[in-house]
Amino acid sequence: MIDNILTVLLSTYNHIDTFKQAIESVLSQKTNFDFEIWVLDDASNDGTTDIVKEYAKKYPKKIIPFIQEKNTKGRTTLEKIKDIRTKYYTILETDDYWCDDNKLQMQIDILEKNPDCSMCAHNTIRNYVEQKKQEKYLDSPEKKYTLPGKKLTHKYYIEPHTSSRIYRTSCIDWNEVENTNIIVYDVPSAFYFLTKGNLYYIDKVMSVYNYTGCGIFSSSTSYQNRYKAAYGIYILNRQLKYKYNYLLARFFSTRLNLNFILSYKLKSCKDTKKLEALYSKILTKFKEGNLKIIDKKPILSYKIPISTNKKLCVEISREKELC
Repeated sequence: MIDNILTVLLSTYNHIDTFKQAIESVLSQKTNFDFEIWVLDDASNDGTTDIVKEYAKKYPKKIIPFIQEKNTKGRTTLEKIKDIRTKYYTILETDDYWCDDNKLQMQIDILEKNPDCSMCAHNTIRNYVEQKKQEKYLDSPEKKYTLPGKKLTHKYYIEPHTSSRIYRTSCIDWNEVENTNIIVYDVPSAFYFLTKGNLYYIDKVMSVYNYTGCGIFSSSTSYQNRYKAAYGIYILNRQLKYKYNYLLARFFSTRLNLNFILSYKLKSCKDTKKLEALYSKILTKFKEGNLKIIDKKPILSYKIPISTNKKLCVEISREKELC
């Protein structure tokens, strides 16, 4: 058996109904190498923590629990990535699971044979729990994907689901990564690792993404998810000193449905100070226009008759932002 070369980060919060399926799908992996399982429990209060402790006690040499006293809204995962010392790592949220016992072995073999690859991923099933229907996450050929050129079609670029990815740890340059969100969030992390090497994609379903409507992503509104994606791209762009702005501006524009003129300004601007100001202005405008929830309380209301059946309503109200 080869020494431990992989760390599996199991991220969990109130997943009492799905945690066992997730961790069992990891424990059932057939490999010729050792790997550790770090269970990151973000202060669950539904009984998940008790299950975490049971598994840690049962597999003391395999499972290391990290149980938070207060909820950190995912910060634990961000912080723990910095502590990884193995050659590779992967992240699995415990409302999802793996569905092939040879997944890890297959991916590690590929990464060992392809040192030019910064990550390896595969196809996933998106399981709509409430609707009781399933579909494949991607419809893309198996091959190596490189940093895309000017075209962002699926022929040149894909975003495999997080549950499918294995990353090469050495590709992270902590000197340039100020905000660890870019290493965890779907789009920024995929793009960041593409700047460090190729993506080897396996066109085989080996994980299941449970779309429940209760997760961090699925429970958010479309506007919230679009803003988070755009903000993550902006942070990545800024930390890479706008070196890849010619591509990231396209991602950003697509996420916020920017008009042609605004999109062109972002893509063509070469002045980093002007770029910074433009990105900030666009994000602020989108946030103020789509994300605020207002508590509106009338103070005075007048109804002025203007005809037999019509009245002009005049209202003075106080508005308070709730989020």
